[in-house]
Amino acid sequence: MAIGVEDAPSVQAAMVRPVTLGWFLKRSLIGITILLVTMGGLAWLTYASIDPDSDGDTDPRSAKAVREAPARTSSVDL
Repeated sequence: MAIGVEDAPSVQAAMVRPVTLGWFLKRSLIGITILLVTMGGLAWLTYASIDPDSDGDTDPRSAKAVREAPARTSSVDL
């Protein structure tokens, strides 16, 4: 049994919409909005993760000791 041209279903070409300026602008606006929301959220989360109570606790102990120690003067005999 051979299959002929009459047995094949007809293929209709699908209409492809051309890319227009409106389509491009709409997609660009959506992309920029997503980018702004993402970067804004990331910046806010980064800022919110900073603990204000631990400000300045990153100094080494020796630097804190020098800063907190009272100044001592001693005379030197020459």
